[in-house]
Amino acid sequence: MIEPSVRIEVRRLLPDDAQAFSSLRREVTAQNPVPMGLTFEEELTRTLDGFKSQLSSPLPNAVFGGFVDGELVATAAVSRVSPFPSSHHKLVMWGVFTSPRYRRRGISRALVDRAIQHAFANGARRVNLQVYVPNEPALTMYREMGFTECGVEHEAVCLAGRYYDGVNMTLANERHEQIG
Repeated sequence: MIEPSVRIEVRRLLPDDAQAFSSLRREVTAQNPVPMGLTFEEELTRTLDGFKSQLSSPLPNAVFGGFVDGELVATAAVSRVSPFPSSHHKLVMWGVFTSPRYRRRGISRALVDRAIQHAFANGARRVNLQVYVPNEPALTMYREMGFTECGVEHEAVCLAGRYYDGVNMTLANERHEQIG
């Protein structure tokens, strides 16, 4: 649940939000690159046009943002894994992060819930994701929301010469309905 003192606006991000999206990603990556899965230097190579394109992806792809006093402070996104209809029954969740200044207030949970609702409302039967570990807060949140672990990708990313595993998790629409 969102902390009562925090008034948050949740909405889908649009291409005009690209600068705020980029700035938030840089803030989060600078503090801890492991959950993002890329180094700060790699994040700096991403262009504003690339973010605008990403935020222009057609439905059911969507990036949701959480705004506090007009400032983008958190995001969660879902997108198709393939353009082929044989894979349209599942979406992948990505880009779940919160500014260090706003963590532990329920904002990520609200955005993840919004992204899940969007996925299932757009015909998905399943939402999949990967958490780079260590990231116990994320794993706990996803488990509490009904996601189950379905495998580990060993050495999923290499940051500054150190390898980090990725825990794969999944949530079926039926399970979400039981928990929700």
